[in-house]
Amino acid sequence: MTPELVARLTDQMRHEFDRDAPPPGFPAFPDIPIGRFTSDEFWDLEQAHLWSSCWVLAGRSEDIAEPGDFFTFDDLVHPMIVIRGRDGEVRAYYNTCQHRGAPVVRVASGNSRLLRCQYHSWSYDIDDGHLVSVPDERDFVALDKAERCLPKIRCEVWDNWIFVNRDAGAMSLRDWLGPIVDEMSEFQGPTLRTVARQSEIVPCNWKVTAEAFLEVYHFRHIHGRGGESLLDNRGATMGLLPNGCSRMITPFSKGSYSALGMNDWSDYKHVVIPGFADITTVNDMVRCTSSAYGVFPNLITPVAAYGFPFITFWPIDKRTTRIDWTHYAPIDFDPADGLPPHWQARLDNFALIMQEDFWNMAPMQRSLESPAMRGVPINYQERRIWHFHEQIDRMIGIDRVPEGLRVPQLLADWVEG
Repeated sequence: MTPELVARLTDQMRHEFDRDAPPPGFPAFPDIPIGRFTSDEFWDLEQAHLWSSCWVLAGRSEDIAEPGDFFTFDDLVHPMIVIRGRDGEVRAYYNTCQHRGAPVVRVASGNSRLLRCQYHSWSYDIDDGHLVSVPDERDFVALDKAERCLPKIRCEVWDNWIFVNRDAGAMSLRDWLGPIVDEMSEFQGPTLRTVARQSEIVPCNWKVTAEAFLEVYHFRHIHGRGGESLLDNRGATMGLLPNGCSRMITPFSKGSYSALGMNDWSDYKHVVIPGFADITTVNDMVRCTSSAYGVFPNLITPVAAYGFPFITFWPIDKRTTRIDWTHYAPIDFDPADGLPPHWQARLDNFALIMQEDFWNMAPMQRSLESPAMRGVPINYQERRIWHFHEQIDRMIGIDRVPEGLRVPQLLADWVEG
């Protein structure tokens, strides 16, 4: 973040504390239709048009450090393989042999200089996916190997995070992320390493899980400790960014900022957490607030100077979601040897915060399917949620969404840039 952006965000937080209503001209939101969370029709539209066209996180480039290193990725329904070529480039292919459909690799990760189907040994090149060899090729009449390449998938890398996109004509990952690329450059993504991964299956629609991380209106009610909240949601500023992405900066509560020696919420200090390796380039506002980014459709990251998680939401069916959270940090230890006590304590505390959200989600899904629920009203503090739903409809195609399931496109004038 530039000093100018930090100053602007601080001014916005100050305005949030002082305001007594949403800004003039801000639209009134109608209810979000319940069917977006419960209907087979909307689920089918998402599967056909949303997940087939979005950039989603697949892994880290250091996970495939050497030529031939690969891992499989199955979270976009269709099985995929991400592999580093002999030329050092990271590529993705469908993990589907073009003979009878068997996978070309059957293990989650490994190293291979040739992608060879274990069923009949059809073999493919790792650099461009072309069909290299076919056993008993003489028995195939008029087989054109040039037409039987392993199908490619869009694959791009941002700060060592690997993203894939099933849409060959999609905009670049850099354009998709927009200002997030520059704003998060201070976190030195290429130098970070994976500390730990955790997962949970939650019985609710994937959008219910994502929405919980798009606002802090709930924070003092769900995450209050002994009547005290770490954050003051009244001052939270929401940045609506292009392509459904977003930013949220929330000031600390009085108890939290006083514990750091701050005179008020905007008295930023260069706070370094003892025991943790520090990302020295992170600005002081981030060190003294809760700062988070949302990458549409399914990634949230609450960033910090000593490392941070990427939280992703993967739909299993319309009532079930797998939530993964993977912590990245500059580390001075080998995670394979076990976590130091301070890191284990950090992960345990974060897992508790996640569980507080999970406890609320299963009952929510049951209530959304109840005739008692007429619609979901959204307030100004929850505008990232509306922004998120607008982008869902744009990805599906607004005209494809039945009118009774659609959300009006109201926020174009409130998107930064």
